[in-house]
Amino acid sequence: MWSVTWRFKKRLAAVTSRRSKNRARFARYVPAMESENRSGPPRRVVGFALLLTLIVAITYGNSFSGDFVLDDAKFLELEQSPDLANVAGRLAAVAAGQIRSVGNLGFTLNYLLIGDTPWAFHVGNFLVHLATALVLFDLLRRLLSAPYWQDRYAGVAAELALVVALIWAVHPLATMGVTYLIQRYESQAALFYLLTLYCVTRSCLADDWRWAAAAIAMCGLAIGTKEAAISAPLIAIALDRAMFASSWKQLLRKRGWAYGGMLLVTAYVALQLRPAFETGTSHNLSVSGLDPVTRWEYLCTESQVITHYLRLALFPYPLCFDYEWPIARSFGEYAASGLFVLGLLAATFYALWRWPPVGVAGLLFFCVLAPSSSFVPIADPAFEYRMYLPLASIVLLCVIGGYELWRRFSPADGRLRRYLPIAAVSLVTMLFAGMTLQRNQVYRSAETVWRSVVELRPDHVRAHHNLAKILKDEGRIDEAVAILDRSLRQVEDAPAAAAALEIELGEIAAGQGRLDASKGYFRQAIERLNSLPTQTTETLRRSAEAHIGLGAVLQQQGEHAAAAESFVTATELRPGLYPQAHGMAGVSLREQGELAEAERQLDQAVKQSDANQPWRRELAIVYFQQGELKQAADLYEHWRQSHPTDIEITLRLAWLRAAAAPDDVRDVDEAKRLTESLVDQLGPQLPLLDLAAIILAAEGKYAEATRLCKSAIDLRRRSGGDLAPIESRLQLFESRRPFRSANPSELY
Repeated sequence: MWSVTWRFKKRLAAVTSRRSKNRARFARYVPAMESENRSGPPRRVVGFALLLTLIVAITYGNSFSGDFVLDDAKFLELEQSPDLANVAGRLAAVAAGQIRSVGNLGFTLNYLLIGDTPWAFHVGNFLVHLATALVLFDLLRRLLSAPYWQDRYAGVAAELALVVALIWAVHPLATMGVTYLIQRYESQAALFYLLTLYCVTRSCLADDWRWAAAAIAMCGLAIGTKEAAISAPLIAIALDRAMFASSWKQLLRKRGWAYGGMLLVTAYVALQLRPAFETGTSHNLSVSGLDPVTRWEYLCTESQVITHYLRLALFPYPLCFDYEWPIARSFGEYAASGLFVLGLLAATFYALWRWPPVGVAGLLFFCVLAPSSSFVPIADPAFEYRMYLPLASIVLLCVIGGYELWRRFSPADGRLRRYLPIAAVSLVTMLFAGMTLQRNQVYRSAETVWRSVVELRPDHVRAHHNLAKILKDEGRIDEAVAILDRSLRQVEDAPAAAAALEIELGEIAAGQGRLDASKGYFRQAIERLNSLPTQTTETLRRSAEAHIGLGAVLQQQGEHAAAAESFVTATELRPGLYPQAHGMAGVSLREQGELAEAERQLDQAVKQSDANQPWRRELAIVYFQQGELKQAADLYEHWRQSHPTDIEITLRLAWLRAAAAPDDVRDVDEAKRLTESLVDQLGPQLPLLDLAAIILAAEGKYAEATRLCKSAIDLRRRSGGDLAPIESRLQLFESRRPFRSANPSELY
């Protein structure tokens, strides 16, 4: 026991002695490093930077022709995102520290400075990626030539930094963070994250407070772009302690204020993330389909995902836009991957003690992935863009490891020793660049994105579903149906997935006029969803959509009682989320004569939807049928303000203004104006002749009213309609009395 303790103390003393020597060497080199920082960069470094720029430009040269894909248009088209052009609003959001406000500001500046087309945003994404690669190159060059590594890597620091930045920049695993436009949040956050470390490094090398202040600003921009950068202060402190500060006391004395500022900025944004954290850790959250997931299950699942990420970092094939990663629930599913990731974590902490800079690289990998790959459930456990910055750590460790192996085992022959690394790096770069060029083609359109997933994963239900919706929207119905039918056969034993496909097939059948087939699809979907042992938010949503689709078909077939029941069921499944279901239920109930319940449903639809929806119109008709003429007239008037070409509502309002018994509803002048506008649009039709006669009588022009009323009777007689209502009005006019009524059946 004493011998073991003695050996441990001896080992610890050796490590401490080595670190002390490195710190002393650093103290001697500070003046030299300050001189280097003040001088211009060597030509070789500038040449390397130009070479890096050229290769990255070639690799992403075919990405500029892509269109807006999936979520892109929602955030990058001015019609769908009016705030895109609101510079003042976005600057105010940044000042307030709102989540992702810096990322939003980046898109706004792109819109104003480059343009609003997909090409312009692709250029912006490329520039962010290129800037990140250049910052990574110069950061690693300075770190590898710092006093800590002075005896080992100083002579090849620029070359090693170039290799790391080059392989990372052309790596196909990073493509999603560049070519998928909306994922600029990820690449821009990585840029500011690396700038934070860069400013810290410059501050340590030059002992300059201005670089430390800049690090605080970069940290704020990083966390303001995306929450994945929340670990930037931790990595900055770890890097300082691993390579520059000889003790924690020295670190706090020289740059403690800067790290305090970083932590303060990060804490402010982190507080705003608390609601999302609490929602994400809910046991009722639906993840990857329809199954609820706990924090422990998500954490175990992420061990599989991280293992997969590492495999793709080393061999990036095949890549998939949407993995639809299943949740690992049994010990056997995650045991191997869990032990592997725990081993990597243990190795990282050991390296922090034994080889601190290497440990920092590993720590960065885990810390950047932590917000999405730990115990906070996210709707999709795996997405490749999350590896955008962590990939740099893997590439760095592989390049440094390869260099060390080359130094130790390379042949003595000078020419082979010299050209072997160049050949290896060139081969990897060309291979990865070619794969990235091919991967860029996947993001040309939403169709190519989902087709790539379907080809890779024939059993991927969501991909089949989304591809079919795209084809349906483009009018390629037969292709959409074929894809859905094929997918449905593959998931017959999965009720929730099959129901989603049947809902889509039901909507297509309804659009083709095959109403009976549509009803069958919707009813089958409802039956499958009702058979599930537990209901989640997602199953309830799909069930509500199936009931709405079924109700719409029944309504078209005139089965209003069954349609109303189906619509009401949808509103009960997801209260407050489907105003159209309330509205359509109100219409069917009105057709059934259940006016009180129809009013209640339509009132809910009006409260839950905007003014452009037709539910105010339908509610006005219900008020009219109930004899509530004042409320009906007010809603008619309100509706006409935004829909002046609605013929039916204009005619209904004209009748009320001309002949309604209540004085506060009747307005003959307005009735005359409305009727004249209808005559201009439709010509002298029977309802308008009858209405014109009522208006003339209201004005005391009984002779003209009588003449028009007789003309209306002649037209009605020829058309075979009921003459009694018009003849009764003729008798009033002949006796010099106007027509007034509070009975809805007589007022339209």
